[in-house]
Amino acid sequence: MKKNSDELLVEATRDQLFACVRLLAVNVVQHRAKCGLIAIEHSMAELRSGAEGNEESGLLVKGKEVMEEALAMVASSTTDFPEEPGMEMLPSNLLAENRRQLRINVTAPVKVHWPGDPAPVDANLENISWGGAAIHVTEAKGGAGDKLEIILPSTRRGSITVEARIIRAWALPDGRGEGVATRFSSLSTRDEAELENVLEVLAQSGDSDGQRKYARLTQRLEIQFDDVEELRATLEDISAGGLGITVPDPLELDQSFQAVISTLDERCSLKLRARVVHQEPVKVGNSEIYHVGLKFEHPSEELRDRTNELIREMAAMNPAKDGN
Repeated sequence: MKKNSDELLVEATRDQLFACVRLLAVNVVQHRAKCGLIAIEHSMAELRSGAEGNEESGLLVKGKEVMEEALAMVASSTTDFPEEPGMEMLPSNLLAENRRQLRINVTAPVKVHWPGDPAPVDANLENISWGGAAIHVTEAKGGAGDKLEIILPSTRRGSITVEARIIRAWALPDGRGEGVATRFSSLSTRDEAELENVLEVLAQSGDSDGQRKYARLTQRLEIQFDDVEELRATLEDISAGGLGITVPDPLELDQSFQAVISTLDERCSLKLRARVVHQEPVKVGNSEIYHVGLKFEHPSEELRDRTNELIREMAAMNPAKDGN
């Protein structure tokens, strides 16, 4: 079950809340510079109207979504990327956060397609991981939270395209353009396996640290169901883009995994890219387990197609039962 804004606020640390407020304030200033001024009292009026009417307007709902996204960004802001200029605004405990995903430092030409532009432009890859990438561009045409497409060279065909969100951007020294740190947000299932191959090739050509930690390139999360019927009951949630699971050990908020969803006998399986969007500890006796919410990072139509395909495969395995 997805957590609401109140639960996210209660669980966030003081430093995370402070960084979230600063992030949202910076974003407001950027939007004002880009789109014009919206006075804060107008937003206050909207907030009061929602409170007095005891129901939330569309703007308030969207506001909660932005706040949740900002909290997730703050919690994961140093997970996948190097500390670039501008990171001094983040709390020291976040700067020191341990990175679990391997970041491959490698220079390679890539393409970037900015929303609204007619064609992709040249860019330079500085580092990449399973969860995102840092690139150098002539001009960043977006700010934190905005989308773009990164086009990576493929090992088996021309290229693969990954939709990403901007985490932050900064000016490079000597007027050499801008750096942009991104988090991957959507990738076709066909390209997911190819991204894994690209990471393997880049790890071998990258720095020695990347080669030494080669096994950590792609982290997998095994999700197994007792039988076909249990998996079938869950496919509707998967096709809608999310899944709640219970795990014995905590995962990392905003961590991106390759989720392998299967039955115990492995007759039915599905491999999908997933990200941890919320996590809640639950006391069981003297120990704790964790309820985790996953969001699948694939286009919604493709998710539905993949789950429907698996349902058809399961029906073919047991035609008598599915013929009712």
